[in-house]
Amino acid sequence: MKSSLIKWDSQGTPYSVVFDDMYFCAVNGYEDALYVFCGGNHLEERFKNLDPARAGVFTIVETGFGTGLIFCVAWKLWNEHAPVSWKLNFLSVEKYPLPLAELKQALSVWTILKPQADGLAARYKVPSDKKGTFDLEGGRVRLTIVFDDIVLGLGTIAQEGLASPHADALFLDGFSPAKNPEMWSEEVCAGLARLSGAGTTLATFTVAGWVRRGLEAQGFAIEKVTGYGCKNEMLEGRFKH
Repeated sequence: MKSSLIKWDSQGTPYSVVFDDMYFCAVNGYEDALYVFCGGNHLEERFKNLDPARAGVFTIVETGFGTGLIFCVAWKLWNEHAPVSWKLNFLSVEKYPLPLAELKQALSVWTILKPQADGLAARYKVPSDKKGTFDLEGGRVRLTIVFDDIVLGLGTIAQEGLASPHADALFLDGFSPAKNPEMWSEEVCAGLARLSGAGTTLATFTVAGWVRRGLEAQGFAIEKVTGYGCKNEMLEGRFKH
C-alpha cells in the first residue's frame, strides 16, 4: 500500500510530504545515523563495557521512528558489541507511520543493514491501539513504537513504565525544528527529562538555540560538537538532575 506521506527524489531519497524535509540522505544516511546518534551517545564504548556476567537491559528512547533507519543502525551496533546476556529496549514515537511497503523501500538503500531491515519488515505493522511491540533476535531486541503525537507518546512511555528505571540514551530525531517545531517544544524536552536519570545521554543533529535552551532548562548539560557531512555541528548532552 502506498501512502501520501512520502515522496522520492531521483536519487531514491525519501521526503516527508507533511514536512517537506528528507527522512535521510541516500548518499550518507547510514554513516550520519551512526555518527550522530550512536556516536553522539558513545554507544559502541558503552555496549562494550556492559557487564557480560549479568543479565541487563539497555534502553534507548527515540523521537520519530520515520523509516526505522536509526533503529536498524543501533540494532546492528548492538549485535556487534553488546554482551549476549543483555537486551536492547528501543522505544520510539511516530505520529505519521509509513506503510510496510514504503518502509521496506526506504531501507533497501542500505545493503549493510539488510539483516536488520528484513527482521524489522517481518514484524512491523501499525496496530489499532496506537502501540506496537515487536520482539526481534529471539527477544534480545525489543522495539516498541507509540503511534501518536510526540508529547502524548512520551507520556505513554512514562505512564506505562516502558523506560523503567530510566532511558540510557536519547535519540532526538524528527525533521528540522524550523519545519516541525512541535517535535522540539518545551513539552517534549520536559517529557524527555521525565524519562531520564543518572547517566542518561542524548544526541541530536540540530544546534538550534531554542532547542538547546529548552533542554538545558530541563536539566540537561548540552555541548556543541563537530557534526557529520553537511552538518558542521551537532549537540550532545547528559542529564544532570
